[in-house]
Amino acid sequence: MAFVNPISYASQASAINSTSGNGGNYMGKDQFLQLLLAQLQHQDPLNPMDSTDMTAQLAQFSQLEQLSNINTSLEYSKLYLASLNNAQAVDFIGKEIEARGDSVQLSEGNSAQLSYELNGDAGSSTINIYDQSMHLVRKVELGSQPAGVHEWMWDGRDNAGNQVAAGTYTFEVSATDVDGEAVAVNTYFRGVVTGVTFEDGITYLLLGEQRVALGDVITVNDQEVVAANEPESTTEKALEIMKGIGQFMKNAAPIAMMFI
Repeated sequence: MAFVNPISYASQASAINSTSGNGGNYMGKDQFLQLLLAQLQHQDPLNPMDSTDMTAQLAQFSQLEQLSNINTSLEYSKLYLASLNNAQAVDFIGKEIEARGDSVQLSEGNSAQLSYELNGDAGSSTINIYDQSMHLVRKVELGSQPAGVHEWMWDGRDNAGNQVAAGTYTFEVSATDVDGEAVAVNTYFRGVVTGVTFEDGITYLLLGEQRVALGDVITVNDQEVVAANEPESTTEKALEIMKGIGQFMKNAAPIAMMFI
């Protein structure tokens, strides 16, 4: 086809992009339609655009619009999945989780369970527990252990046998085999989820001041079930004993009065 004032595709696209503010070489469906209309307006009336070319360009426009609609649908699907994931993360609140990490939450008067995995048989192994200032609080020599997942219950006491304050602590496990070579160790920690936060498209579970990425969670347990299976603290045991003694004295009082 012939044009009275020939205009190249590149110059038209550049002009459209500069006015639309898209920038670069990107051309959307609106720009494509403007380009097609510009061609029709500048065609030679005595030698108009061939119908075959017209049909081909309209087909290209239709394909561009469909691709644009698909892209929009994918964006909406992405937002929907993200919102669904965020909504499901709220269900973790109040539950106990186990995740990859080296932190341990110690509550007042209770013990804390430390979990770790040895990637090989260990001839000797050691657990070191540090406070938030990275001061050594407790050191335990565990001796030889086979490869696999292990758990050790910390009673919340330091090396001197004193009860430490509740809070967040850090632990590390070092191990060597019978030849003195280091054995790789993976550490895990447990805690109750107290909240959820979303940052840069990533969902984090809050365990007090500790943040855990949702992808690092390994197991999830119902807190009520965990509490029922955990051993009672010293205070709880003392209250239970005092309650039993009180009930015994109440039942024994009438019998004692018979001998007075």
